[in-house]
Amino acid sequence: MNATNLTRLAVLGTLSDLHREPIAYDLACLRSLVVDLAPDLLCAEITREAWEDSDLSGAALEVREALAPVVKATDIVLVPVAPSPQQFTDFEGPPGWRRDLVSTFDRALRWGQRRADRPEAINGTLFELFCHAVCELTEMTWTKEDRTTWEAQNDVLAENILEAVQRDEGRRVLVAVQCQRLHRLLPRLRAHADLLEIVDYQEL
Repeated sequence: MNATNLTRLAVLGTLSDLHREPIAYDLACLRSLVVDLAPDLLCAEITREAWEDSDLSGAALEVREALAPVVKATDIVLVPVAPSPQQFTDFEGPPGWRRDLVSTFDRALRWGQRRADRPEAINGTLFELFCHAVCELTEMTWTKEDRTTWEAQNDVLAENILEAVQRDEGRRVLVAVQCQRLHRLLPRLRAHADLLEIVDYQEL
């Protein structure tokens, strides 16, 4: 690909229902951030079927109350990339001590999210390392089938993003996904340096 057609892509971690809490990175902040960045394409965690049917009932809070309203009010094009409505928190682990551990790790992650507070911190190196560690521990409590499903989901998610990039080369692309996906998604995208340049969201 010609360097001039290389797609600039940023991945923005989101916080699901924590965006409703009194933190700096609330729904209004998320909406304002996306408006200010004004990407050509916004890849979001909603399935194609749900988006085409205008059915946001099963979508995450940030899609329903931040991303979709911004798209409706601007020229930004939303690309649905979720392989299924299932999210990280839907994997609870089998009943018993492992499910108790999932609850403990979830509380730890929420503590870290609240402490990070701001979008630049949530998408910074320190929180990324913290989130990665907590999510890895959480995933270890899941069944083998759940871990396989989660990996397959992230494979398809990355493939859907790459298809959008290839369909419309040279665009500015913002990928908004819940922060638990970042450590799975970024390596998959970085393997395609021939198609895209990954930048911090502030540099998009």
